[in-house]
Amino acid sequence: MGAFWLELVIVTLILFVVYSFFKIFFLKYFSNKTRVKSIAINIMVVIALFYVFIIIYQAAKVKYGESAFDYMVFQVINQIPNIAILTLATTAIVLIYKTSRTTNFAQSMMATFGAYFAAKTILFIGEDRWSQTTTILLAMLAGALVAFLLGVFIDAVIIRYSRDKTPVGKQMITMGLVIILSGGMPILFGTNPLSIAKIVPASEKIELAFLKNIGFISRDLFITKHSLYALLITVGLLGILFSLLRFTKWGLGVRATASNERVASMMGVNTKLITALSWGIAGFLGGVAAVIMAPSDIGPALMVSTQVNGFIAAVMGSFTSFAGPLIAGIIIPPLRGLLVSVVGSWNIAVLYAIILAVVLVKPEGLFGKKIEKKV
Repeated sequence: MGAFWLELVIVTLILFVVYSFFKIFFLKYFSNKTRVKSIAINIMVVIALFYVFIIIYQAAKVKYGESAFDYMVFQVINQIPNIAILTLATTAIVLIYKTSRTTNFAQSMMATFGAYFAAKTILFIGEDRWSQTTTILLAMLAGALVAFLLGVFIDAVIIRYSRDKTPVGKQMITMGLVIILSGGMPILFGTNPLSIAKIVPASEKIELAFLKNIGFISRDLFITKHSLYALLITVGLLGILFSLLRFTKWGLGVRATASNERVASMMGVNTKLITALSWGIAGFLGGVAAVIMAPSDIGPALMVSTQVNGFIAAVMGSFTSFAGPLIAGIIIPPLRGLLVSVVGSWNIAVLYAIILAVVLVKPEGLFGKKIEKKV
């Protein structure tokens, strides 16, 4: 572990010297200095992260020999469900922030509420009536729809008619909702243990023979059908969402509301509908993520760690961008899994330290922009 930190510090110092040299001698020749500076910082961060993966590969090579690359690919494949869960949760957090200008601390509770309802739906349907995949997908849809309605209710009934509608006031309301929902769900759904099986039994796997055939790996690797379903569902949902944001009037309304809610309202945009739908969609995405995650016993704290990582991904990528948090959400789970080969049980602490360093270098996030106000 000491060698890891030594190499990382040396690389960081080298990159800092290169960046300082560029800033002193070359930055003055560009007209848009702010943008060029931001791009330069992003390049340095990408190089640093790339070198972290090189360090991990070197450590894996010492441990696994010629199978080091196979091990790294296996870790990435193994993290696909976590990538799916985190990207859905992060997108939900950013969507609410962009339309309501607040961070929703109750996002994990909304998602967990959907998971509870999905588990109850499975009990109502019966596990032997249809195949496991059909039952879980129907329960996922039911739980996500309930989480959607809960999100709409929170915005339309609680937040919209609150006396304090400032961003901080909204945050306090969502913190209160955390207490109410975490205490209310066991009362509403009962205290008996509830669980949701995987979409497909864990024993069902698909061999990734094409990776071996094209020479990427030297041994047989598999992906579970549960991971494949999680990936396809996530890509499908995010693809539909980003298409709606890009090509529909609702998406135009979201962008207008995110830019300036008051001006958007004056221009005829129904900002109340926009924010309500955004909260509902955030709940829907969270409900899907919770069901993917929920093969373990369901409890009020089911999605808390995911929400924390979702906030971290949003901070790293920038709350003002969808692409940045999405990329961060894709990077964080595999990086956490791969760090185990270098630092063991310190992997989470090291991961957070790396993210903290990125945020210190660029507080607005990798894809964020500094807003310069003219007085």
